Amino acid sequence: MAWLRFQRLRIVYNLIMKQFFLKGKERGQTLIEALVALGAAVVVLSAITVAVISALNNVEYSKNQNLATQYAQQGLEIMRHLSDTNWSVFSAKISSTYCLAKDSNLLSDYLNSCAQNVDIFAREVDITQSSPTCFGSSSSSDSVLVKVKVSWTDGKCNVGNANCHNVILESCFSNHNTNLVTP
Repeated sequence: MAWLRFQRLRIVYNLIMKQFFLKGKERGQTLIEALVALGAAVVVLSAITVAVISALNNVEYSKNQNLATQYAQQGLEIMRHLSDTNWSVFSAKISSTYCLAKDSNLLSDYLNSCAQNVDIFAREVDITQSSPTCFGSSSSSDSVLVKVKVSWTDGKCNVGNANCHNVILESCFSNHNTNLVTP
């Protein structure tokens, strides 16, 4: 009989343990699962945020790269127009670096650097007279190498490296208005 009473007490004890204490462990497991799921969601959202921010930065850089290329091409076109209009004045420019502002066809003196003279960009024109780089002209004195550099800065540049992004286009100009002597 004592054995039967011990078995009943054991069954009641097991029921009480399952009802009060084991349910708490199940609840705790659910809480841990919820925290793990929340942590995983935070990691996924962080990764998506980093990807979106990186994509936006790349779009901004590409836009600035395209604008800088257009401004450099515009600078070469202005230089070509100056050389076509009056070669003697254009070829009399000393080999040096000049600044070329937006909506201007006048070269200004280069004083250590050109400030932002085209929106957020700085446009410089480097003229080299009698450049050995230029081939195909009738004589080396009739060739002028023109390099147009457009630079800008953004959040990716180091503190001491202003205008760390550059687009450089170059072209050789020659006096094509000379009279050719035909035999």
